[in-house]
Amino acid sequence: MTISDDKQRRDVGRRTLDDRDLRELGFTCYSTTARVDQLAQLSAPYLSPATDDEPRKRLKKGEVKPPPKPRGGPRPGWPQGRHARLHAQMQIVNHWVELGYAEVERPNRDQPLWVVVTRTGMKRIGAPYDDVPFPEGNLEHLYLINEVRLFLLRSTKIPQHTWTSERELYKEEPFKYAGLEIGHRADGVMTIEVDADFQLSKQETIHLEGGEKIAVEVERTRKDFAGLEEDILPDLLRQYERVWYFCNPGPYDAVSKSRAKLPVEDQKRILVFRLLPHWWQ
Repeated sequence: MTISDDKQRRDVGRRTLDDRDLRELGFTCYSTTARVDQLAQLSAPYLSPATDDEPRKRLKKGEVKPPPKPRGGPRPGWPQGRHARLHAQMQIVNHWVELGYAEVERPNRDQPLWVVVTRTGMKRIGAPYDDVPFPEGNLEHLYLINEVRLFLLRSTKIPQHTWTSERELYKEEPFKYAGLEIGHRADGVMTIEVDADFQLSKQETIHLEGGEKIAVEVERTRKDFAGLEEDILPDLLRQYERVWYFCNPGPYDAVSKSRAKLPVEDQKRILVFRLLPHWWQ
């Protein structure tokens, strides 16, 4: 047996990753975790959100199982319905699990699975992180951050940008010691790549310069926002050129009121957006 013959035998059945796998593993890793339905949207053409559909039909006793559909990445035939998408995406996720690159968790029985990239997977995609416990107590917040990330990616109005996740921001922070003051850590940071005009409405357009850093904050519940205009907002404005808040209805009103208490020039640097509902939210 020649060396080439031996290599061919060892390669039989080996499955590698494609660009879609690397993109989705990276999205999951840098976000700490991601839900399967969100990864399915990342696979969709133009990152289009899913539509409602019927769950897959369960076969009755004696019914013949239909042949499996070919696997593949983002393509015109990628399912649009949410249940069909979940099934298609789980085939991809199971592939990662078989390779040892990911694990799945189901903290809520009535919601889709969550995916976590393993140490082996992080090494495969070149992510410089250590393992962390599954963030079960912070899933609602992480879910909304991922939703905002998908919105920013698919929107045709948002200028071209790069994204820095909270996990990356934490990694970049200096070693903490007594007396060291570290500014408020944003949920994510957008870095605008090229000069662009961002149209807020028919009446208002703002100019964004290449290199500008925009802190992104996501608020899901109305907590104690007292002093927001005295503490967190000024701190973020010292670190970044702009601050964008994405809020559910309750915190939207509270953040807007805090913003209104700032000087007019500071108010212009802060935008507050209202989050929209999503499947299984």
